[in-house]
Amino acid sequence: MKRLADLGRSSIKSSLGFITGSDKVPGSPGNEEKEGKWSHQGQEVVKGKRRLPWEPRTEAEVPYERELRSKILRLSLDTSVWLEGYRESERVGVEEVMDQAGDMLQVDENLRNVRFSLVPKVLTEEEFWERYFAAIARVRVRVLEASSSKAELAVEEQEEEAVEKACLALKNMSAGGTSVGSSKLGRRLDVRAKQLRHMARALETAKGYRKMEDLADAGKPSTSASRSTGWKGVLASKVEAGRNMLAKKMSGGGRQEKVLWDLFDPEDAKEADWDVVKAFFPSTMKMTAQIAAAGPCSFLGHLANEMGKMTTMAQMSLFWVQVVEEIRWHFRNLKTIPRVPPGAPDLQSCPLNQKLMLLNACIGRKARFAAQLAKKDEDPVLEVKLADGTLVRRRGHKSPIEGMKMISTGEDVFVPHTQEEGSVLTEELMREQEDLISKTGTIGPGLQQLLSDMEAFKAANPGSILADFVRWYSPADWEKREGEEPCLSSRMREPGNMWTEMFKKARPVPSSEQNPLFDFDYHGEMTIESLVEIAPSDLFEQLFIVSICIRHALLEEESINLKETEPNSKVMAAVAESEEFSVTTISRGMSSSKVEKICNAYETVEDFIFNCMPEEHLDEELYESDYHETPWGIL
Repeated sequence: MKRLADLGRSSIKSSLGFITGSDKVPGSPGNEEKEGKWSHQGQEVVKGKRRLPWEPRTEAEVPYERELRSKILRLSLDTSVWLEGYRESERVGVEEVMDQAGDMLQVDENLRNVRFSLVPKVLTEEEFWERYFAAIARVRVRVLEASSSKAELAVEEQEEEAVEKACLALKNMSAGGTSVGSSKLGRRLDVRAKQLRHMARALETAKGYRKMEDLADAGKPSTSASRSTGWKGVLASKVEAGRNMLAKKMSGGGRQEKVLWDLFDPEDAKEADWDVVKAFFPSTMKMTAQIAAAGPCSFLGHLANEMGKMTTMAQMSLFWVQVVEEIRWHFRNLKTIPRVPPGAPDLQSCPLNQKLMLLNACIGRKARFAAQLAKKDEDPVLEVKLADGTLVRRRGHKSPIEGMKMISTGEDVFVPHTQEEGSVLTEELMREQEDLISKTGTIGPGLQQLLSDMEAFKAANPGSILADFVRWYSPADWEKREGEEPCLSSRMREPGNMWTEMFKKARPVPSSEQNPLFDFDYHGEMTIESLVEIAPSDLFEQLFIVSICIRHALLEEESINLKETEPNSKVMAAVAESEEFSVTTISRGMSSSKVEKICNAYETVEDFIFNCMPEEHLDEELYESDYHETPWGIL
């Protein structure tokens, strides 16, 4: 699969550099002269210089360049831009923008495609560019006005804003963070009961396949009872495979690439979204904490939401392959995966979420390790005089510890650079590590960390002894009694003490030259391979469980809103019962009958809440979607 940033290679590869984190966007040949240079002392653009439309015109616009670039490039994804009217004040002379138009055609492949389809069949060249640059003007106004209004929010509005953010993050947050105008891309994060059943059918269908690539010719999700057998079933599968291939060729994978773009490069993804949501949705918070799932606003939540909208198993399979390839690119280019909680893997979450957290941890550690290596030569050269008068260079040191001298040499004790503490492992990797330690008798992670820190300390403090290390590493084991010389604690003085033996064996090696305690390259690549080899039933079961959490959260939101208008309503009791039912029913390796019970339960709760709503408060959008049910699934 081609990365989104690689579409069209050459110019387009660089033009979409905001996906990869690159700030360089090329224009036409000789772009260096056309772009002009921004002067932070002045407020005017250098005259006579061509600029791309997202480049800042004043110093105040500099922080919003990335956002403007993203939104302007997204304009060409929505053809309604060229159907909108525009005010005379937004009109831009074609002569003024034709040079910019040429640059934009070079950096935006989608714009070239739209222009090819509209000019001159629908619009003249002049009309096309007038409408396009009028849309750009509107984007600039919206972004800059929004930024100024955010800065002026009053303190008394913060609580109300937090509640609104919680609802928006859960219900109205689009899967890709697109603007309201991009209706085809900006669908709500909303798993309905019908869509939940669609995912259940996908799970049932996936149980008949061993590998994800085997689903490439699969049709629409179906239950085992409705799956055809015999020669009719074979014929039907062949016909469906032909339809899938034809649809794939006709679509060119365009929509899936746009969805993938929004999944991995969202404009409004925030790690704290779920932290905001769970504060206002206690039932969902408790349920998510008790079942192996992931937060509704997480990366997996958005992935389940999008895959639940796909009609066929082949589409879902292809999309998963693209997702894994994008994850691989993020890992190798040290770009964290968005909407994944920070920190070590949450062992209470589902295995997929644990693996994504592990990958982000690997990316973070690899980036920090590379930065440490780059700064290694920047450390000042300091030498230490040993007891025999020999001068030895310190390696891998930070700063001296105030008031602490080495006992043998009288030199300052320096804090060493050490490897990051603790292994970042998933539940599966922890079991594998425990088995390895029990079978081979190797030392565990805690002792490996201790040995690494001892070696780093020796490298930073040549001539140091165990007492020096203990004073820095474990001050509680350095006893100071009135009238006596300070000394090691009794446990440190015991014959055969483990710390004593390890310090003798420790070599003076700075952390940058040690073997990593946590091999982020190995664990990252192995995790990605596990995503490639995941069994279809395993993948779809986890996504089904995440879909349940999203559905439950949205029902809880509807119940909270209804409770405010109908205090005597029993809707919250219904939500609590569905939470209890889910916690006791959901598990890994669920049978088809159990999955069916879960779908029936949520359909019942949904109907109950709907019937409790006063007619004037009915939200038709809750039960209407872009999909309709067929004997084969949801279209």
